[in-house]
Amino acid sequence: MADKVHIVPHFHWDREWYFTAEESKILLVNDMEEVLTMLETREDYPCFVLDGQTSVLEDYFSVSPENRERVRALVQRGKLIIGPWYTQTDEMVVGGESIVRNLLYGMKDCREFGSPMMIGYLPDSFGQSARMPQILRGFNIENSMFWRGTSERMGTDRTEFFWEDDDGSRVAVQLLPLGYAIGKYLPVEKEALRKRMEKYMPVLERGTATGHLLVPNGHDQMPLQRDIFQVMETMRELYPDKEFFLSRYEDVFAAIGRQGNLDTLRGEFLDGRYMRVHRSIFSSRADLKAANTRIENKITNLLEPLASIAYKLGFPYHHGLVEAIWKELMKNHAHDSIGCCCSDKVHRAIADRYFLAEERADRLIEFYMRKIVDAMDCSRALDKLTVFNLLPYEREGMIRGKIVTKMKRFVLERPDGSRLEYEIADRRIVDAGLIDRQIVHYGDYEPFVEYTLEFCDRIPAMGFTTYLVREAEALAEESFTASMAAGTGENPAVEPADPAGNCRPASPAANTLENEYLSVTIEPNGSLTVLDKQKGQYYRDVLLLEDGSDDGDGYDYSPAADDWVLTSKEETADVRCQHGTYSHKARVRVSMAVPAGLESRSERRRDGRVDVEFELELKAGSPVLEVWVTVDNQADSHRLRLLVPGQEHEGFSVSDNQFGMIRRPVRDEAMDVWEKEGWSERPDSIYPFLSWVTGCGERGLAVLTNSVREYEMTGPDYGVLAVTLFRSVGVLGKEGLLRRPGRPSGIKMETPDSQLRGSHTYEIALTACRDHLARTAKEYVTPFISYNKMPYNAMKLNPAEAKVPYAYSLLRETEGRVVLGALKKAEDEDKLIARFYNGGGEKVPVRLKDGNGDLAVDVVKLNETDVLSGHVTGVQWVGYNHIFTCKF
Repeated sequence: MADKVHIVPHFHWDREWYFTAEESKILLVNDMEEVLTMLETREDYPCFVLDGQTSVLEDYFSVSPENRERVRALVQRGKLIIGPWYTQTDEMVVGGESIVRNLLYGMKDCREFGSPMMIGYLPDSFGQSARMPQILRGFNIENSMFWRGTSERMGTDRTEFFWEDDDGSRVAVQLLPLGYAIGKYLPVEKEALRKRMEKYMPVLERGTATGHLLVPNGHDQMPLQRDIFQVMETMRELYPDKEFFLSRYEDVFAAIGRQGNLDTLRGEFLDGRYMRVHRSIFSSRADLKAANTRIENKITNLLEPLASIAYKLGFPYHHGLVEAIWKELMKNHAHDSIGCCCSDKVHRAIADRYFLAEERADRLIEFYMRKIVDAMDCSRALDKLTVFNLLPYEREGMIRGKIVTKMKRFVLERPDGSRLEYEIADRRIVDAGLIDRQIVHYGDYEPFVEYTLEFCDRIPAMGFTTYLVREAEALAEESFTASMAAGTGENPAVEPADPAGNCRPASPAANTLENEYLSVTIEPNGSLTVLDKQKGQYYRDVLLLEDGSDDGDGYDYSPAADDWVLTSKEETADVRCQHGTYSHKARVRVSMAVPAGLESRSERRRDGRVDVEFELELKAGSPVLEVWVTVDNQADSHRLRLLVPGQEHEGFSVSDNQFGMIRRPVRDEAMDVWEKEGWSERPDSIYPFLSWVTGCGERGLAVLTNSVREYEMTGPDYGVLAVTLFRSVGVLGKEGLLRRPGRPSGIKMETPDSQLRGSHTYEIALTACRDHLARTAKEYVTPFISYNKMPYNAMKLNPAEAKVPYAYSLLRETEGRVVLGALKKAEDEDKLIARFYNGGGEKVPVRLKDGNGDLAVDVVKLNETDVLSGHVTGVQWVGYNHIFTCKF
């Protein structure tokens, strides 16, 4: 019998939504004063939960720093409950490292005041990632609480259950079956309270496995309920057989722990039967989501490994600068912010934060490269080009670097004196004042030239190699000038010797890009015919454009009842190809006449347009066709997707998720019954991916991404992989959608900026290479980067004390089956943290080496402090979808 009712005071704090963070900060000052006063003055008011995110405190102290000691005292008394997160993160379209850092920095913030709440509290995230049990247990969190995504289809009709990951990590779950706000503004008046509770009690009683019921007493930005004691007296009159008391979430989990015998569930929770998970929110404001993907990849794949190399070479690791970048990014990871189901003014604030995070990351990447290269010997040459490989294995491939110089002719020499063959792909004049203002100050106005070079070479694992830029002698100026004028891209100062050997593409026909892996023919309509040369398999109609209506809102795609879907099948494209020694490129322009809005679509009028420009590049030695898609959108209320046909799927798609991979059905059987059963939203098989997706069979191109992260398997036999470029909608919330009946989500507010008029660019890639797909995707989002050292720089630095060699390798992973998730300095120790995961398949080995042989490491939890295995060397084994973190 359910006879104990836990009433837990809290508020749910959206930093921003249809209102700005500045408005909520004003409310926060008011509400926090009431909370602190109540906790300080009433011993019978046991606690208040600060929504599980320390960003609330950060905002509060930014305007009320005088109350830090009051907060610290209440946290240490266990009355003010804080953490463990930094922000209430989304779990579906942010990367695994983002979720880990959200906990890492959130718990770090908590330690200044006391202990964090050890509950994976995510009451409003739009779906639950399958990796969450493993991530939570990596921080010693054994309990989880959430609302959205489950039904009895997952394996239980109980509100308490165990949730288990593929590695065996398990957390106890207290589901919030009716959300986090059923206890908002509870009325004191008896009949009004009876009416409210009669809606909730049967659901809570029917679901409980422990006999303990939970009524969260709070809501969005809701001040604490001062008359809660009177409300509880009325409840006791209405339900004399039940015990009502103010409680804390930990007490609820204590009851679950005593129960013990609960159902066990596995996998992700994206079921929309009882609560909306907004399955297609993954493409709302695609411009902002693309920025998030790009910045996440810059931090984890470029900045932190580069900073780790610099640290091992004797330079400071700037934790404060890195944390500031992460926190700027994670402010945008709160579920409404990353969902982009906000007002236009909030979206502008989100875009500003992305700009700050990316600018900080770019400048810090450049700073670390400069510090490393500045510390190299200059006796042989002042000018250098250093190329960095930030993956833990040696890589050979096409490299693109830039050199700025006044030299008329130059050669690149390896440290051993051999010359590197290269090709000049582009050049432009650079004003001397941009290089160093002091040059102009002393009267030297002669411009510099920036050369873009392409070449192939082999770069050490997690390290770099340096080329000396030396002026060439005894070469005719006329020969060099004529070569550049002819556009051949050749530098006659280069001797035709390339130790990299076979790193060259094939010689293609017109309108074809080709190397040893792929032959890509651009058809008259702009689509691609792709030949997988390894298997002899053709794929046709690749990257056709599909344009259909979107009668949805900021939360969900929903087609119009009278949809009219158009493709670029009959269009005529403008195609320009450029064939070089080390890369082939193409520019493809397609202009589609589309309806200007929903009314035009219903009347079958094409009075709007989308102009699409594809930039394609196939590099020497690469199995990946890189694609940049720039869309100039001049239409409203529509969805534009890229189509990749030819997928074998065996009923499932497969993609990556946080630290692993996941299989999903190409069609949910509930599509046949969802209306009859009254689902909250239609179960379309629209899903998120993080870096790669494909069908589950042997045949089919995989799509890689460094921007958009939404896909659906479609077509008559579900053999077409459709990747959403963007959705264009004009309202925050709308009622009565075709695939989401009933009330509006959010509120009805116009958001004209969400129509995404204008020009936006998205980055994806295609590959036919299905082996080690997770590693191929990792290479795609971890390009070689380079730094050009020259005698000038506008920003002066004193010489470094450290001495750096021309070439260096920090570490190597030698078994070749795991994927690097992160390389960073430990937060509280003078050691590095390396994180790997098994990107798919059976148990795989991992083995780390440095210049001295096998690397001795401590295997640790995600919190970086708890040691699982100490001082281990040699091969370690990583299971399917397992995370392996070590410290050395």
